[in-house]
Amino acid sequence: MSSSGTRTRAALLAIGDELLRGEVANTNAAFLSERLFEIGIEIGEQLVVSDDPTAIRGALIRLRPSYDVVICTGGLGPTEDDRTVDVVSDLLGVDSPAHAASLDAMKQRFSTHGFDMTPNNLRQVRIPAGGEALPNSAGIAPGFRISLGGATAYFLPGVAREMEKMFVSEVAPRLTRLVGESGIGRPAVRTWHIYGMGESHIDHRLAGLLANVENTTLHFRTSSPENHVKVVVRDSDPERAQATLERIDLELRKRIGPGIYGVDDETFPAALGRALTGHSAKLALAESCTGGMAGELVTSVPGSSAYFAGGVTAYADDIKRQLLGVKEEILTDFGTVSEPCAREMAECVQKLFGSTLAVGITGIAGPGGATKDKPVGTVCFACVGPGTTKTATKLFAGGREQVRRAAAYFGLDLARRYFDNRKR
Repeated sequence: MSSSGTRTRAALLAIGDELLRGEVANTNAAFLSERLFEIGIEIGEQLVVSDDPTAIRGALIRLRPSYDVVICTGGLGPTEDDRTVDVVSDLLGVDSPAHAASLDAMKQRFSTHGFDMTPNNLRQVRIPAGGEALPNSAGIAPGFRISLGGATAYFLPGVAREMEKMFVSEVAPRLTRLVGESGIGRPAVRTWHIYGMGESHIDHRLAGLLANVENTTLHFRTSSPENHVKVVVRDSDPERAQATLERIDLELRKRIGPGIYGVDDETFPAALGRALTGHSAKLALAESCTGGMAGELVTSVPGSSAYFAGGVTAYADDIKRQLLGVKEEILTDFGTVSEPCAREMAECVQKLFGSTLAVGITGIAGPGGATKDKPVGTVCFACVGPGTTKTATKLFAGGREQVRRAAAYFGLDLARRYFDNRKR
């Protein structure tokens, strides 16, 4: 167990037959692991067990003497297979009465929506005697915090939306204080998001980055077609840790350059929006092989209507001709999968929407449609705007969805960096 000057250790326990059967992905573990790491808590292990009370009880008994914190998700609902409260109460030898404030909130919620409350709904608002209720702002069942032998245990809903809100508002502040009391300061952490550079090239450029920098680690993660680099600085003095991180940031940016599109919570679509907004530009898209995927990425950001005019999914050649206005001779002389066709698509959709920039994407996502000269994965692009038109042809590896995603990113990155390219 942790003491002053020792890192706080935690274990994650997920409960649910649906997790073991593969019906539901355990995304809660990924969310919690990342957040705990940023707080400064070391994850010792992750477990997934069935709804069987014996399995739940056995896992809690095994984990509680080995960790400072145990975070458990799932089993707090109204159905017969939601047994977490019963198991914990039995393990501690206490009752599990209804939590008054949660019961009142549930009654009010049901009344507002015109729902009838059934007896099993009462199961959702119980917590073991001696536990501290954690309000559920996104649902009905409260979580709870309770001492479980040598560990402090937090029990949260399995529904991701509810669990995440409860963790952020109720659990994270408590754990941040716990880490502070341990004498080990919260680490300074930053993640740089990179597009257009392979992991091996990134690693090569960052060689020696942390030479002579103590208590600092470098981590890589690939989520195709993006790469992510994380630096963690641990220091008992938070201000000194942050200062070290800022020095590393400057050097890292020098080595990687414009491939860095953002840091921490910024997404690729958000970075695109920032670039377009910075130049008061609006974007239009003409997509073929990506089937609207580029437009979906752009509009994943709230408020994207400020910089996205719209798009046309011109999958069939007839649509390219009739709706966009691509010239017949372009298709005949160069083919659908060609830079002239991509350019024509972009120019036509730019006129159609009156946009500042327009991107055309056309290619072969596979598995069929390849020719000797144009294998599966061949995608042609064009980005037109108030200056130079940029065209490109790429050969992407992987299956159909990988090719489509890679193509959507590449096309959007032409727009993101369009004004940078004009300066060169």
